[in-house]
Amino acid sequence: MDYRSPMTRLPLDVPGEQALSLVPSGLQLAQPGEPAPQDWQAGTAMIAEWLGIEITFVPAAPLHAPVFAPWIGWNPAAFQHGGVPGSPMADYVASYCIDHARAALARHDGIDFVLLSPHPAQCAPEEERGAPLPRAGLLTAMINAARAEGRETIAIIVHARQRDMITAMNEAAGTDILTIEDALPALMAGRSPWDAIIAMPDLRGTIFTVLSHAGGLPKAWPMVWRGRGLQLVTSEAAGAGAGCLPLDAQGLIHALSLTLHHMGAPRAAWRLHDAWARLRDSGVTTAGRGADAPYVSVVPDAEFLSMLQRDAAASRRPQKSWRAIENQINTPRGSQMPALRVIPSNLSISAT
Repeated sequence: MDYRSPMTRLPLDVPGEQALSLVPSGLQLAQPGEPAPQDWQAGTAMIAEWLGIEITFVPAAPLHAPVFAPWIGWNPAAFQHGGVPGSPMADYVASYCIDHARAALARHDGIDFVLLSPHPAQCAPEEERGAPLPRAGLLTAMINAARAEGRETIAIIVHARQRDMITAMNEAAGTDILTIEDALPALMAGRSPWDAIIAMPDLRGTIFTVLSHAGGLPKAWPMVWRGRGLQLVTSEAAGAGAGCLPLDAQGLIHALSLTLHHMGAPRAAWRLHDAWARLRDSGVTTAGRGADAPYVSVVPDAEFLSMLQRDAAASRRPQKSWRAIENQINTPRGSQMPALRVIPSNLSISAT
């Protein structure tokens, strides 16, 4: 099976420190070599219009800018055996599993956790350490990223031969360290008992597949690639290969919320997620996104986006926030995107 994606053709090296630069209002989204599929472009434009944010598509991105391509499905198995050649570079990756609480099912109060892994290129070779382990400081970076989102229960899942070495690392303090054999029973129960899981690269495919199917969320999860800031936004899906994913309205909403949050527009990110939550709370969903409760209306993805824009049939009840973006939702209200911002140029977005 070919686990590569079109992103393997795009260099994503991160340069050194950049001078401050002035950037105009709005988001500039750069495409990874090939234009975004028309339905994804139309859906992004629909959301941007509703948010009042100007999003411009450009054919290519400067090397220092992150790339926004949620229609590209990255296979978690591609991180096995040192990763596929030519894969995008990053320090670590994080995929988000988010599912709305289904009030009709008392046992189901929603899902909100993140699955992190060090990039295979950031792990020491097995012959060097006896087992491939993250390079110094990387475990701390992933743990801190999870805790910055308010995630308190963190598990590190490893091969048996790695456990003693990970346990001996001061970086792993305050986390649960489990072998894959010890972790699987809890993971197969239908939902993660942890707020965040750090999986070694070779185990990512197994853990992702178990969680997505046991939790009833087999569709793609939004996936961010982190280095010095946000570098790349894709989706992650078991079985994904070199092709593009069909339009996934809820995946697009979550990917764009994460991008807005990381790019300094927390109120817009919160507003977009809240609109999704209220529409889901009213019983509207798309195929593969939680339809096991009574009175659910399953609509096409394009219709879901249209209903979001129209605020159609949306619940008026307060909704639970998303940990991935909630640490800035109390930012004072005002313009979603300022007229002019001063930011490091290595954070200007070249997305798709």
